[in-house]
Amino acid sequence: MTDVVVKATRIKRKFKLILFIGKSLTKAPSDKSAVISDLFPIKQDVNWNTEFELLNVAGLISGDNNQKKSYSVEIYFFSIEGNFLGSRTIPIENIGRKTIKLSDYLTADLTHAKTFSIFHPALESNFDMAGSYLAERGYSGYEYKNLGVKGYVHGNLDAVALIKGKVKPLGNSGFISRFYTVQHCLTGPAQYEFVFTNPTSRKIKITPSISYSPNQWSKSESFQIASLGTYTHTVIVKQFENAYVRFKSRLYLGRPVVFRIANDSMDVFHG
Repeated sequence: MTDVVVKATRIKRKFKLILFIGKSLTKAPSDKSAVISDLFPIKQDVNWNTEFELLNVAGLISGDNNQKKSYSVEIYFFSIEGNFLGSRTIPIENIGRKTIKLSDYLTADLTHAKTFSIFHPALESNFDMAGSYLAERGYSGYEYKNLGVKGYVHGNLDAVALIKGKVKPLGNSGFISRFYTVQHCLTGPAQYEFVFTNPTSRKIKITPSISYSPNQWSKSESFQIASLGTYTHTVIVKQFENAYVRFKSRLYLGRPVVFRIANDSMDVFHG
């Protein structure tokens, strides 16, 4: 490697350091009373069921599930375009964990919901959060074709905050695009669904690429996601094929939730 190339590489690294390193994935809420949640994908139709493992967070923090004061959480539902569709209230009994079946709440006015957030009530003002916020980034579960076996995946990041009844996006994005390569080799035969949510306050453009051989990437058609919206990018991998995918966007963390569907089986994980 020549001195010119070495110098250029160092300059490029310093440039990336200034642009990317030290940038927070999410913003801090503007109000100390805010509570936080991820945007969790919903897959609910003739083939899919979605659940959520709801924890008694207040009980866990206090170390006592048998609290004298009962409380409820609010589930907020959003459309594919990121529009707020409605909410449901769920009382928390004095137990550590409660499985929530989304089908029990997706009534007529919520049939088009594609994501949801869960907001716990803020802790009492005398409880010292040491600058932190109560956040829900728990596990959502997905069942395919009523097989009786579920796949679980935890929240991606602090996507939204509830501040005095209003939902505020917390995700960060930059001026320069970056790549996120899914750390999983796609193997066939299978259908892969890459589910993205947009936790930022502006529309985000994402450009997928696929590689069937090292360092040879083919671009696919770009798509855009509205603020708090979602999009599913599907890739079909044939038998005996192996592939990698990556996504170019201005998101600081363009990491999707990945569903792998093969015959009568499925898996779900972070990319």
